[in-house]
Amino acid sequence: MWKVSCDRAVVSSPATIANFGPGFDSFGLCLDAPRDRIVVRRLPKGRHEVKVLGKYSLPTNPEKNTASYSAMKLAELCGSSDAGFSMSVRKGMKPGSGLGSSAASSVGGAVAMAAVLGVRDKGMILEASAMGEELVAGSRHFDNVSAALYGGFTVVSDLKTRKILRIRPPRFQIIIALPDISVETRVARSMLPSSVEMKDAVCNVGLASGMLHAMLTRNVRMIGSYLDDKLALPHRMKLIPGYSEVRDAAMGAGALGFSIGGSGPAVFAISQGNAQKIRKAMVSGFKSVGLKSDSFITVPGTGVKVEKRS
Repeated sequence: MWKVSCDRAVVSSPATIANFGPGFDSFGLCLDAPRDRIVVRRLPKGRHEVKVLGKYSLPTNPEKNTASYSAMKLAELCGSSDAGFSMSVRKGMKPGSGLGSSAASSVGGAVAMAAVLGVRDKGMILEASAMGEELVAGSRHFDNVSAALYGGFTVVSDLKTRKILRIRPPRFQIIIALPDISVETRVARSMLPSSVEMKDAVCNVGLASGMLHAMLTRNVRMIGSYLDDKLALPHRMKLIPGYSEVRDAAMGAGALGFSIGGSGPAVFAISQGNAQKIRKAMVSGFKSVGLKSDSFITVPGTGVKVEKRS
């Protein structure tokens, strides 16, 4: 990370896909785009200012904005709780989209503050980022923030010790369609059962194991075949009108796999070709049930970036 502190840091922090099929609260995939852009400057001790730029409305209260909140938590964790700063946040993704919007802000804020303070401990940055997630999601989960911080495909293998595994994924296209509806993470989590049947748990262990093998052997077709889930997907797909129609359209257009991004409402497909055809099919699928949708194509990314320090 960094050996010395600075007065200003510019950070870009990426969107992510949590769960990535069978890895509920464990798997995460970093996307190359879209990205949040966060700028932090030093201020006199105790002062905190937040400005939100762009088309998305976010809190400007430092205690309620995930980026500034994680920055303050990072300062507390490293013993600099009185560190003052001003922050500007330009969102690259819609809040509540299922693409790790709050995680992108949380990681971006924590990393920017770490650069300003000269903090090099990634474990500390990860913890502060998860605290920012907790502010919005109601729980301190690590799948999105791990992927945004470390890049690539990540596995939260031990939540108690914060053990994160990182695998460099092969290159493939990720086609995202975001319908014009909202799904709050808290609501999506509240729909999940408190217990599951043994056969579903066993199925997910097999799917998750297969996904890890596919990632390690860099087999994109196999990755697509393991994009299934028996724990969260059957419940969360009910929150997305047209999910089955869009999935069938994507697979019919040549997608290798299809699932929900995080808790939704974004859905995604993966491919090695035909990405534009798949994107159009997914948009048409939502249109068939009366929903407009935004769509784009991206690839796996390498994580948060400190673009400038001064």
